[in-house]
Amino acid sequence: MIGRATALCAGLALALAVRAESVASVPPPGGETRDEVVPLSLDAVLASSRERYPQVLAAREKVRAQAGKLLSSEGAFDLYAEQTSKSRLSGYYDGRYGNTKLVQPLADFSTDVYGGYRVSGGDFPIYEDEAFTLDAGEFKIGAVFSLLRDRDIDARRAGLRDSRLALDQTELDALLTRLRVQHDAMTAYVDWIAAGEALAVYRDLLQLAEARNDGLDIRVQEGDLAKVYLNENRQYILRRRGFVVDAERKLVAAANKLSLYLRRADGTPRQPGEAELPRRWPNPPKLIDPTTVDAAIRAALAARPEVGVLAVDIERERLNLELGKNLLKPRVDLNLEAARDFGSGQISRTGTDAIVRLDVTIPIETRKARGQIDAAQARLSQLDLDRRLLEERIDIEIRTLANDLSAAFRFVDLATQEVEQADVLSRAERERFAEGASDFFLVNLREEAAANARVREIEAHLRYLGALADFYAATVQREPLGLGAG
Repeated sequence: MIGRATALCAGLALALAVRAESVASVPPPGGETRDEVVPLSLDAVLASSRERYPQVLAAREKVRAQAGKLLSSEGAFDLYAEQTSKSRLSGYYDGRYGNTKLVQPLADFSTDVYGGYRVSGGDFPIYEDEAFTLDAGEFKIGAVFSLLRDRDIDARRAGLRDSRLALDQTELDALLTRLRVQHDAMTAYVDWIAAGEALAVYRDLLQLAEARNDGLDIRVQEGDLAKVYLNENRQYILRRRGFVVDAERKLVAAANKLSLYLRRADGTPRQPGEAELPRRWPNPPKLIDPTTVDAAIRAALAARPEVGVLAVDIERERLNLELGKNLLKPRVDLNLEAARDFGSGQISRTGTDAIVRLDVTIPIETRKARGQIDAAQARLSQLDLDRRLLEERIDIEIRTLANDLSAAFRFVDLATQEVEQADVLSRAERERFAEGASDFFLVNLREEAAANARVREIEAHLRYLGALADFYAATVQREPLGLGAG
């Protein structure tokens, strides 16, 4: 009888040893084999979240909306036409005229270039003498230049520059959204794998107790073992079934969370099946070299969207400062115009008129300008302090993450060694029990200790991959997060 039990325990030990050498392979329900289902890869999850996650799509729409606003701002320099006409319907004078003008605004020197044509007929009073033209009308061209105020910056150019900066800012916000989503998708994926791994451990632990129960039942019936051992083993079976039920609950919860990022072609969430669990953890890269941390920090400061957004805020506030200084300047507008009438009529209308006009406006009180300048300067000081603090936080964040990553990598190695030792003790204890040299309580204690060691190994893998996802996001490494190298 003892030999039969020995063979049973040896078989269980061999099965557990084989199981320990591979990562959890959870059998799907319904007798379906894992080979019939393609394991879900991290790349597939990251591609799905990148292309179909609603928050990412919303960020793209925000960029498109801001691009529309930029196009609208460019409209400030669109060519436009002006038309004026006047007719006297009663009274002594019967004068009438029409005036058409095309105006093209230019950004340089806040210039407006124009050309037009006007023609009049009938009689006008002397105080409207300028309305007279020869019978074929008058053609004219001209330009208006701002020589002081609005020469370097004006409301139209400021609006255009601000719209471009706002578009840059919106694109940076969209990148930040994509980084966060990809980070969360990667974290949800490894959480799902960890839940599947833990379920496999507890199912193996339950299988050991259930397989032992048959052998114990035979030994009890043959009088080789007291019935209390059989009852105690059944108690362990119930306890371990509770572990399995809880692990199944956690796997479903992890699959539900992952379904937010794993989406069908129509954009609806797709819950991954248990059969899609990969056979192995994602291959971790080499450990981060501590000597490269400073370089990673410098690269992150240049690439982090938060830093870019703050830099754009600074540029927009500098633009407000320029506008405030512009308001302090006198307005000096130079208008150059050439006009010529064609046809017959008064001789005084013949020839080419070359006209120079200078309009000057001097501000007396400058409270608006000074207030805008003071506000912009204070805001720039605030933003500079915010920038310094953000850079310091990023520096500390990356150093902390690099340290966490290094420690998590060592924990994985230690946890693996612990599993190996726990498996050795568990197998040895089962062999001693089969030979009658061990206590039943101690056998179960060793088995559960081995299972707990495996769970700690799973948690160590989870902690390491989670720290890796944090490091990728913090250092804006797009390639590992499925965002491409650009």
